[in-house]
Amino acid sequence: MALPQKINNLPAWSLSKINRWADYIELCCINNADHIFSIDDLVDHYLEENGEHIERGENEHSEKYDALINDFEKCFEQINFRSQSLKENYPFDIDPDGNSLSLKAEMTEYHLFYFFLLFASHPGIFKDRCYELTHAFEDLSCAILREISPKSAVVHIFGTSRHDDDKTEYKGNLRSRLKKLASNIFAVTAKTFDDDPQFDVPAGDGGIDLVSFIALDEAPFIPLAFGQCACSYDEWVDKQTSISYDRWRSRFSYLAPFLQYMFVPFYCRRADGTFEHPADISTCLIDRRRILKIFVNSETSVDDFTQHSIHATVLDLVG
Repeated sequence: MALPQKINNLPAWSLSKINRWADYIELCCINNADHIFSIDDLVDHYLEENGEHIERGENEHSEKYDALINDFEKCFEQINFRSQSLKENYPFDIDPDGNSLSLKAEMTEYHLFYFFLLFASHPGIFKDRCYELTHAFEDLSCAILREISPKSAVVHIFGTSRHDDDKTEYKGNLRSRLKKLASNIFAVTAKTFDDDPQFDVPAGDGGIDLVSFIALDEAPFIPLAFGQCACSYDEWVDKQTSISYDRWRSRFSYLAPFLQYMFVPFYCRRADGTFEHPADISTCLIDRRRILKIFVNSETSVDDFTQHSIHATVLDLVG
């Protein structure tokens, strides 16, 4: 295995962060020599580093230990939800009691894509691969956006993962690229944009990673979607504002209300499939569950993954 040593360190997350802990369980399963990881392994690992909080002999020992087991059982409930919803496309097998998982012996492209999303969800663990994983996630989110957009839509990467070559639609500094975008969607830059020096920078994306539009004719108010990609569990909620209609209509005139997509490589679900924190969602949220559902039903998206350089990286990481 070529996974980072940091996986051996117990995360400092709150035990209420169930999806993060479920990810950690999956990472430990990949990393273990026997490719098996159980709730007992997780409890032992936790007590090795936090045992002072649950010392035997304390009057409250049993109560604290039971609470810990209850928290980790919830993590395995999340694991079971993932397995049941993905079926054969989930890269792990779950034992009958639902408290242990093992890595499948035979890997498919769907399994490898799952691993990619798992790794991309934790750039803090994969620091040496962070740039590669986050940029690949933007590339492959573009493929997913293209898959769910109408066939007549034009879909481009606008963010930092775009390639500066002859095929790139948006080139130059940020202002030049945003002016090109405005031209493509038949909008007009507003005076607040024209007078704002923050756009006179060589890098950045102004908050837009992906764009999809349908040029019905040569007039404005066309069907349009902006996409934002976030690989951080901590930042995606606030990042939604970067593609809000209010923000962009202050920069571009003649915009119809547009779709706003937030792509994240992690799960934002409870174990029953509902969203964990629906009040935090202000965009069309495409989380790991939705990405995988689209990917499984799209030969084009599979090809985008297998032909991307990140495919070899994932193979290297899982060994």
